[in-house]
Amino acid sequence: MNLFLLGAISMGSAVAALLFLRFWRRTRDRLFLYFGASFLLEAINRALFAWNGARSEEATLYYLVRLLAYGLILWAIVEKNIVRRR
Repeated sequence: MNLFLLGAISMGSAVAALLFLRFWRRTRDRLFLYFGASFLLEAINRALFAWNGARSEEATLYYLVRLLAYGLILWAIVEKNIVRRR
């Protein structure tokens, strides 16, 4: 059941990445590009997590990749607000 849920999360993240990349192609707004990259990174991370079956010594790497993906989302929001104020 755990692998099924990880696969579902990975698939959902991949679909969200494709949607954001489609929005980016239409608008050329970097916010959508950053969101798409973040969700794609999250989809790959979850798929590898399910494929390899995380062991306790490998779990730190998966969490660091997840932190990078969330940091990319935060950076996209901050950058969008900084550009808007100028």
